[in-house]
Amino acid sequence: MNVQRQPVTGAELEYPRLLSPFTLAGKRLKNRIVHAAMSTRYGRNGEVTQRFVDYHVNRIKGGTAMTITEPMALRRGQASDTRMRVWDQDNMDGLKRLAEAIQAADGHILTQIQDPGRGNHKPGRKMKALGPSPLPDDWSWTIPHAMSTGEIRQMVDDFALSARKLKAAGFSGLEISGGHGHIFHQFLSPWSNIREDAYGGALENRCRLIQDVIEAVRASCGSDFILGLRLPGDDGIPGGVDPDESERITRYFAAKSQVDYFCWVQGSHARTLDMHLPDMHWERGTFFPLIKRLHDAANGIPCGAVGRILEPAQGEALLRDGIGELVMMSRTLLTDPAWGLKAAQNRDNDIRKCVSCNNCWGVINLEQPLMCDNNPRAGLPDEVDWWPKPAAKKQRVVVVGGGIAGLEAAWVAAARGHAVTLFSASSELGGKTRLNALLPGCDPLSSIYDFQQVMAKKAGVKFELGVTVGVDEVLALAPDAVVLATGSTMAWPTMLPKAWQDEGFLLDLRAITQELLLHPVKQPGTAVILDMDGMDGTYSAAEFMRDKFDRVVLLTPREAIGRDEPLVRQQSVYRRIYGKRIDVQLLSEPTAKSRFEDGVLVYRNVINGDEGEIGDVALFTYATPRRPNLEMQGPLEAAGVTVHVVGDAYMPRNVMAATQDGHVAGNAL
Repeated sequence: MNVQRQPVTGAELEYPRLLSPFTLAGKRLKNRIVHAAMSTRYGRNGEVTQRFVDYHVNRIKGGTAMTITEPMALRRGQASDTRMRVWDQDNMDGLKRLAEAIQAADGHILTQIQDPGRGNHKPGRKMKALGPSPLPDDWSWTIPHAMSTGEIRQMVDDFALSARKLKAAGFSGLEISGGHGHIFHQFLSPWSNIREDAYGGALENRCRLIQDVIEAVRASCGSDFILGLRLPGDDGIPGGVDPDESERITRYFAAKSQVDYFCWVQGSHARTLDMHLPDMHWERGTFFPLIKRLHDAANGIPCGAVGRILEPAQGEALLRDGIGELVMMSRTLLTDPAWGLKAAQNRDNDIRKCVSCNNCWGVINLEQPLMCDNNPRAGLPDEVDWWPKPAAKKQRVVVVGGGIAGLEAAWVAAARGHAVTLFSASSELGGKTRLNALLPGCDPLSSIYDFQQVMAKKAGVKFELGVTVGVDEVLALAPDAVVLATGSTMAWPTMLPKAWQDEGFLLDLRAITQELLLHPVKQPGTAVILDMDGMDGTYSAAEFMRDKFDRVVLLTPREAIGRDEPLVRQQSVYRRIYGKRIDVQLLSEPTAKSRFEDGVLVYRNVINGDEGEIGDVALFTYATPRRPNLEMQGPLEAAGVTVHVVGDAYMPRNVMAATQDGHVAGNAL
């Protein structure tokens, strides 16, 4: 809400360490909260846009002390549409405007020195790539051009020149991105660097490129320019940078004492990419023990902690426990730019929390502007502690459906001053997202509808729970507008006889999961799930069933499971499914020859028609494409009511689309 509350002070301050000031390179940070680098794709034609400025300024206004932008184009060959140029002079006015706006909000701004090198997490191999050695990227199998000594020196000079331009523009510093499988990481790792010159072999040689950049930036920008170093903590690749090697690298750079802070990140461009962004299935503060170990090797140089930090209490605890001196977050501050402000005002319940779903990562890797499941206003000018403006004309609004799309529409509309009544067939709010949140590792999803309920109560939404309404009941309230958030229903698998559906002995995955949650008893036999969904909820349900049955089989007509998830989440799916020894049968579908009364499922290969059997089947269920529930739309519109259709009722998609739809509808009323 746009209530101008003042931060509390003294004994009332709940997070004194988190909110205490700190100094880097002689620059005062108002607290310990740092926005870690995250791509936004808000640039256009390589130029700084107002949305990019707003995004970063919003985080500073919302209580963040320092923000680190996504890597900018510090060399000519790095230019792209969304990557803002620094190497030429054309963008200096935009960079100055950005830095001045950050300073005016009492903050500091850095950007990253980074080059992906051979690293590529998109389909296919890169046609232009640099690297220390002609060895393939562990994910894309891209073979880079092995850089000559002259090319390395040119890269260092380019970075130093752009650093000087950024300082002139008003930036407070730079962070060297030496992890995530990017080029500095490639030089550090004995797995990807087999050079025999001064830049390969011994640890000192593998560190030389980064050290050259550090010295060049220091010579170019002086000691009052913040210089951070992000290093790989554990890339998960045999022969790469493991925790022992990371500790040796950290001690090497700490002895040089030319950086102002360290932080450590995990994973690489390999099967360990999901370590880079631990999702909701990983523990909170995922890598804190490793970060603490590396912090102790940093020779007193300040350190930042990163990785699933969701709540102010976590930040306070990591500072108290000596894990780090800075609390670095990206997804969390994307979700709520006023995270720090609300922490300072003891308003934890008002924080819109990160789900750790990684849909944001999926969006930007489709080259689309950054979006968030739980923040429909990312990058908009009024994003900080947002509360909608009053509507010019008050209306009676009925929302049918208590899932996250309906809840979002309801609270926003009520906050605008409308009289809103929400009907939910369930006695609890949250819809199918609530069911998903009960599955293994999915609890963070509850933060979406928890926040919406808090806002709805503040806004005065009237709830009618456990009530199934029809058109007549809705019209009896004489609504000016109706929001249909009635969701969708899984379609019957068309390869199976329609008579089986009519007999009702086969239920979809949602219905079966609800039953199993009510009766948590381990059962003998095999559970088979027809996976035509490809989304995380299906695999979380499979994990849940693995604890209930002797065996679980995923049967899918597709060539891979998790295909519709962002790559980092797809990798998480693989890690969990194969880790739990859940069987996967690809390019296969069930047939009408199945004899469920005998516990036999007959399946066929969708390419060549070969058949196989799964025996001892105790349960068969299906997760299929969903069909919108729109029975009420036509009659309501025929009665002259304005109808807004949101979420799965409009078009079955994901959580991000549901909250976006509801938000737009609430503001349109």
